[in-house]
Amino acid sequence: MFTVTEIVKDGILEIQFSGEGTNHKFYQIICPIGKIMQQGKITGYTRRTCLYVGDLKKGDYTFKLDESESKDFIVQ
Repeated sequence: MFTVTEIVKDGILEIQFSGEGTNHKFYQIICPIGKIMQQGKITGYTRRTCLYVGDLKKGDYTFKLDESESKDFIVQ
C-alpha cells in the first residue's frame, strides 16, 4: 500500500509506503493514453522516496507499482 503526491507543482513526486516499506519494487509512470513515460526500480527497505518528474508535461499521469497497485497524480 502506498500514497503519492496528488498534485505535483515543483517537479518532485513523493511516494510514501505504509507497513514495512518496500524492497525492490518496479515502478512505471504512465500517461493517459497508456504510454510509459518513466520507469525504474525502487530498492531497499524504505518508507518514503521522491522521484523527479519535472521533465513531464503538465497533465494527468498514473504511478504504477509492480503490477498490483496504481495511483493517479497531476503535474502542474
